[in-house]
Amino acid sequence: MMSLTRLSQASARTLSRSPAPATPVRIARVTLSTTDPGPRKSLVTGEDGVHQTMKVSKSWRNKPLFRRQGDVRFRTGSEAAQLLVDEAMRRDSHEKAYIESVASHLQTLSPIFDRNPKYAFVAKTLLEPERHIQFRVAWIDDTGVVRMNRGYRIQYSSSLGPYEGALHFGSHINNGVMKALGYDSIFSNALTGFDIGAAVGGSDFNPLDKSEAELQRFCQSYMTELAKYIGPDQDLPYMGMGVSQEEMGYLFGQYKRINVKASAAGRYFLSGAFHEVRTRVN
Repeated sequence: MMSLTRLSQASARTLSRSPAPATPVRIARVTLSTTDPGPRKSLVTGEDGVHQTMKVSKSWRNKPLFRRQGDVRFRTGSEAAQLLVDEAMRRDSHEKAYIESVASHLQTLSPIFDRNPKYAFVAKTLLEPERHIQFRVAWIDDTGVVRMNRGYRIQYSSSLGPYEGALHFGSHINNGVMKALGYDSIFSNALTGFDIGAAVGGSDFNPLDKSEAELQRFCQSYMTELAKYIGPDQDLPYMGMGVSQEEMGYLFGQYKRINVKASAAGRYFLSGAFHEVRTRVN
């Protein structure tokens, strides 16, 4: 009798330790629908002010455009353009042509700054060229007198590719005119659709009242210094105001004397380079 009682108790303990019967699991069927999930969320918000115009621009909301004597922020695209123009005037107020070019372009771009403020910060970097080269050009005129001119090459932006820009000779050429032409070339070269950067160069040399020999001597002296900063995949100059086929021939001839590997850049120095670029744009 005692053994039967112990057996029944042991059986009860064994049953209590056994796992509970598994609960049936229902597997839900997933149906993939090829229909449109619905309208996408709009990037445009209903808030006022430039920094809330688009949701993608909220990361720029608290970024100051300038940090001089306190953080300077803007709320409208026109205000951003005016801040950039004021900064250009603070840096180069004496260069009238350059200030006029900057003001004209930035006022045109103010709706873009209003739509997406990050481009105002991009425009701020374009106020200063990447490299501004100024050098002395010494040459001898037909009477044997040593003459002196000022040469320029402003390599403004290489964001899209190697620098490319015209050379301009004339008595009106100065720092302000060079920077204005270089700033204009950023946008004109970008509109061509080719991977070319922006550059401009020249000198305050007037080619209109010079003899053939004086033109040759000046161009050779100018290219002797300019050749240090140009070349294939680096900077490619072509014809501009006061620089015709004749001047380009003298310039390229001197470049070939200095640089043995000049054949790759030859087609950009030759007289048809400007017409080739103009044809591609049209």
